[in-house]
Amino acid sequence: MVGADEMRDEVTIAIPSYRRARRLAGAEYFKGAKYVVPESQRDEYTATVGAGRLVVIQDSEDGCIGRKRNWILRNIDRPVLMIDDDVEGLATVEGSHEGRDGTGKVNQRKKLTPEQAQAVIEHGFNLANEWGCVLWGIAMNEDGRNYQQYKPFALTEVVLGPFQGHLEHGLMYDERMGTKEDYDFSLQVLNRFRKVLRINKYSYLCRHGDNAGGIVSMRTMERELADCRAIERKWGRAIIHYPLAPRKITELLNGNVNAPIRGV
Repeated sequence: MVGADEMRDEVTIAIPSYRRARRLAGAEYFKGAKYVVPESQRDEYTATVGAGRLVVIQDSEDGCIGRKRNWILRNIDRPVLMIDDDVEGLATVEGSHEGRDGTGKVNQRKKLTPEQAQAVIEHGFNLANEWGCVLWGIAMNEDGRNYQQYKPFALTEVVLGPFQGHLEHGLMYDERMGTKEDYDFSLQVLNRFRKVLRINKYSYLCRHGDNAGGIVSMRTMERELADCRAIERKWGRAIIHYPLAPRKITELLNGNVNAPIRGV
């Protein structure tokens, strides 16, 4: 039974993709998802997933991930879930109740079936709607050391680009932030609406390190450093910061965020 406050609109799963037609990690897992691709790559993606699963945009609307995400926000009805094209599925976080066996012992990560993942997505949108959250997501990784049993959800943490669920909010991604557009967007939402829903007991499984194409092909130490400094200038290092003297690019991938908002 659908409650009075539950979402009644069908969720659109939009997957921005670029030069990964033959390396779509979740194509069979997220079967109902639409791939948002530039016109110049239409034929490659059609050959892989079929024309019916494509949303084709002008190449001029591509260019950077923030610009493509903004096209999705302007042109696809809410609720819309954006998932990265290297996300292969969802899993329970080690340490959560769902990650335990019958003896109460913690299992290794438990990948959800596509049907279970769809239920999590629908539940997430319903919960976000009921709690007045315009943005929601799940944990960034399945490492149980990051899971707190007493905190199955959070309202003052960021949710990142690989999995961001949008309701109506009137905000846009800041295209000046480069590869940090997802951190910036969460901070925008926290700043204006004072809460973002993150369901901590689920995480996404993705191939960031070994899946060529997409934003991976654009990452350089110089570019990452410039993007880190740009978002630090916008929000201040008290809100988000990265190492001042990084030795390798991996140190610049995850920001340290401290939103000055009380709550979980």
